[in-house]
Amino acid sequence: MQTAWPYVLVAPALLVLLLTVMYPIGFNLFAAMHRWNMLESQTPQAFVAFDTLHKVLQESSFWSALRITVVFTVVAVLIEFMLGIALAFLVNEDIHAGRLIRTLLVAPIMATPLVAALVFKLMWNSQLGIVNYGLAQVGIAPVAWLAEPVPALVAVLSVEIWHNTSFVFLVLLGALQMLPRSPFEAAQVEGATWLQRARYIALPMLRPAILVALLFRVVFAIRVFDEIFVLTRGGPNGATETISILLYRSAFEYFDAAGAAALSVILLVLTAFFAWLLIRNLFGKPT
Repeated sequence: MQTAWPYVLVAPALLVLLLTVMYPIGFNLFAAMHRWNMLESQTPQAFVAFDTLHKVLQESSFWSALRITVVFTVVAVLIEFMLGIALAFLVNEDIHAGRLIRTLLVAPIMATPLVAALVFKLMWNSQLGIVNYGLAQVGIAPVAWLAEPVPALVAVLSVEIWHNTSFVFLVLLGALQMLPRSPFEAAQVEGATWLQRARYIALPMLRPAILVALLFRVVFAIRVFDEIFVLTRGGPNGATETISILLYRSAFEYFDAAGAAALSVILLVLTAFFAWLLIRNLFGKPT
């Protein structure tokens, strides 16, 4: 009985995990392998194996969405990480008004994605937005930010970066403040510069925190939906259509539940691949 007690204690958590994580994944796989149009039936119909997945992979819209998703994720997470770690190192120093700066830097994460997107939609408005107003003051012609492919991608990236850099900053600042001071003091006595202490002492010790921050940001950036849907709905001409937007259209515009399930499975595989890359590069090949 004593040897079985740990398994009894863990069983409720495993049951919750099974119901909330494994069951949806299993049902998605099941739905993706069946024909299912929600206008025709409320449940999956004929078994089609991998035909739906094969059909999705043959569509040019999927490959465009995949490319945009990867570009969006890599650019957003890279910029968020660089800004977040730079701000964490800066605020970790004894600077004037440090507490006020911390509060201001953490504030964006308090806003919901929908509110952040609505505010930025007003800012990027081609006629009334403050961005074009500022450009006009220096003699630059107004830009149709949400109506042209490259500016639209910049616009949605700006929301993602502004809203989520504070998360990376918060995680890394907390980790920085928990590091032991003795290695830094010893390196300073030996004549190491601030940059050398940051690069050769702080960064290696921060790897677990960096992994956590990057994993969370990659997972959420890959499946971003709210900001893009509010700002551009995937336009113009599919320039900001990620896999999440394509999945939404498949399910709620074309009522193709099987296609949406196949896209969700692909999104899961893509997320797992990015997570594997991060773990491999930060901690070596996983055993």
